[in-house]
Amino acid sequence: MTFISAWGPFIITILYTITACILGYSAKGKLDMDKMENWSSSGNTMGVIVMIFLTGAGNVSSYTFLGAPGWGYSRGVACLYVVVYMAFIVYACYLMSPRVTRLALKSGYRTQAEGIGARFESPFLRILCGIVGAFAVIGNSLVQVIGSGNILNVMSHGAIPLWLGELIIVSAIAFYVYKSGLRAIGWTNVLQGVMMFCLSILVGLFVVYTAIGNLNIAEAFKTLQETSPQYLTLPGAMNNFPPIYWTTSILISVFSFWPQFWVWAAGAKDEDTARRQYLYVPIFYFVMIPMMIVGLVCVFAYTEFSGDSTDQVALQYCLDKLPWWMAGLLGAGILAASQSSAEPQFHTSTFTITHDVITPIAKLSPEKEGRLQRKLLLIVIFFIAFPLSVTNPGELVNILLVCYGFIGQLFPCMLGVLCWPRATKTGAIAGLAAGVLVVALFNIVWPNPLYVHAGIWGLLVNLPVFIVVSLFTKPASEETLRKFFPDYIMDQLYEEV
Repeated sequence: MTFISAWGPFIITILYTITACILGYSAKGKLDMDKMENWSSSGNTMGVIVMIFLTGAGNVSSYTFLGAPGWGYSRGVACLYVVVYMAFIVYACYLMSPRVTRLALKSGYRTQAEGIGARFESPFLRILCGIVGAFAVIGNSLVQVIGSGNILNVMSHGAIPLWLGELIIVSAIAFYVYKSGLRAIGWTNVLQGVMMFCLSILVGLFVVYTAIGNLNIAEAFKTLQETSPQYLTLPGAMNNFPPIYWTTSILISVFSFWPQFWVWAAGAKDEDTARRQYLYVPIFYFVMIPMMIVGLVCVFAYTEFSGDSTDQVALQYCLDKLPWWMAGLLGAGILAASQSSAEPQFHTSTFTITHDVITPIAKLSPEKEGRLQRKLLLIVIFFIAFPLSVTNPGELVNILLVCYGFIGQLFPCMLGVLCWPRATKTGAIAGLAAGVLVVALFNIVWPNPLYVHAGIWGLLVNLPVFIVVSLFTKPASEETLRKFFPDYIMDQLYEEV
């Protein structure tokens, strides 16, 4: 093996990271990033093209290029739940994001917790939602950080340990997000999005061709059916993903409007931009399909795989079977997926902790908050996310599913913000506390009872408590409610009174 074939893929991967750093660093333009609204929401300057890539690339993460193929290789068609739930998420965001943009432009609500706290006239609820949201987003960021470490570890043939690979990538992200905030995320996601879309299709075709000698995907599935039919039906090859868990894993994602979705919508130029992006984002999600096929093909075409983690199977196959330059481009593409999701997750969790937890308690001015949130970014990355990722708590997809359980508990609060004027702060606090407690217990003590996702159990408690307590407690003032609901609805409500 020549030097270029051995280390060429690693060099290409590192060159991509350097390019992303340069692009992200330059993104700030003339905006003063010490101002909270510029660093956090790009001063409402992002058009529809940047918004499409911000959302699309931001949702296609390490689990798409590493976790999903790994699940395809180890479990089979259970990995396809990702395709279904992303479709539902897009529809939910299409309905909610324009309303969020309207609230941001009209009243300046930049974060999900701020909007919820204002709607329910409760600083305490704002802090509580900020903590829950930041916790879930930081947990989700671990998927990206661990994925980044896996990439550099495999590409360097083990010379770079997982922890060092993770440190290199989080340092790069910290460098340009600290400098340029949400604009850096938007600009780099355009580059990363184009790379991911093209490379996933190209790699998928290459893998199918090397495995069966042609590009007939149907033949690849026929071969899998003949050799390992258990991979094509639930509960899957490991017999641990029954239909009810598959279904409830999809269902909890439908109720999960992540804090970064609110931040992205708050950064849009107008409501139409926030709405139109979700007409095109589903096209971007086609990148998932080829990578899942890669994992399924590896079941019969890569029986010699002996890696420590099935999350590495797609990348290791490409290193062993494909031309070095193709493996290098795939490594860069996977790194793009990791960084494009880690960037907004670090950014949003930092913004939420500063804006919704620290500022309400410490009564910071916007200027002090603007300076603090950039410094806090470094703390979140290097003293929270990175140390947790080094522990490598589990498979990438499993980590993601746990995070969905917690973030899904904010759904009743979002109903109160967008749909139900009668909801009260007491109902929201009681429901959220009960739901989060159930999710924690059903992840730690009794994992997913009856194979129902812990997040669904949480909502089964959260929603009734939210509704019943709201009906017996005092709603917000008319003045507050008129900021969130159209006049024709409010006029009818108060005419009846």
